[in-house]
Amino acid sequence: MIIRTFLIAASAMLLSACQLESSDDAAKIAAAKAGYDAFAAGDMEAWAKTQAPDAKWTMPQGFPYGGTYYGPEQVIEEVFMPIGALWPDFKVEPVAYHVSDNVVLIETKMTAGGQISDSIHKAVINDGLYTQFQVYDDAGFMMAHAEAADSIGTQFFANGISKPLRAGNSANGQIWLDYIQAHNDRDFEAIAAMNAENFKGITPDGQVVSGSDQQAAFLRNWIETEDPQWAVWWVIPNDGENEDGVIEEWLATGNIVSSTGPDGAQREAYETIDVLIEEGKIRLLNVASQTMPK
Repeated sequence: MIIRTFLIAASAMLLSACQLESSDDAAKIAAAKAGYDAFAAGDMEAWAKTQAPDAKWTMPQGFPYGGTYYGPEQVIEEVFMPIGALWPDFKVEPVAYHVSDNVVLIETKMTAGGQISDSIHKAVINDGLYTQFQVYDDAGFMMAHAEAADSIGTQFFANGISKPLRAGNSANGQIWLDYIQAHNDRDFEAIAAMNAENFKGITPDGQVVSGSDQQAAFLRNWIETEDPQWAVWWVIPNDGENEDGVIEEWLATGNIVSSTGPDGAQREAYETIDVLIEEGKIRLLNVASQTMPK
């Protein structure tokens, strides 16, 4: 009778221990799942509440955001925002959770660029919060299907949104070379022919020159007083999507301007000019200039 009572008590204790362990595992899974659910809903405030203030996130090398980040705010700004730009359709779907002590391994299906790949994520859960998170994504596969895989830079907007810049049409570079040559040849008819009807130029001091007639008057006055000559140093055609979703064609240019002042002194200035091209015509010039030291 005593032995039987002991066995029953021992069995009850083991069952209780198993239930306690199972309950603890379930709590860790629930904490891990809460992070994925908030991310899927796009609720960054709720997602941040699943993270410890100093949670350490490690992202694989091979991504533009590969590296280590601390705290939910840095992860949102330096990981999630680039992910949204690279893959507007990005989503992650957990398919299984595996618990060992305070580590939860999550099997996932990743959708990025219309493609699905498998990944393993590792979350360390303490007191119901993520304290560490490490990703084992297939960087090569995902980057091959990134919307910005061919980007040469990034364009930033006042509302905090950023969009990739891509290499533009090399023929637009030749347009600029021809445009500068027309300036050096003092061929105002050729310059006007290369301008869009709604041409506008902004000088380094903020003066706005509207239309080809105003531009010609501005150039004639400059030529009479300083006889400038332009040399193209570099030109980079690039295309970017504006805030309205319209693709624009731009040139980033660097030019050396040699001139002779009223006192006869020779001067050189370095100009950088952002050039907007529409339908093969110069639509906008935004000019910045600085005198080059001797």
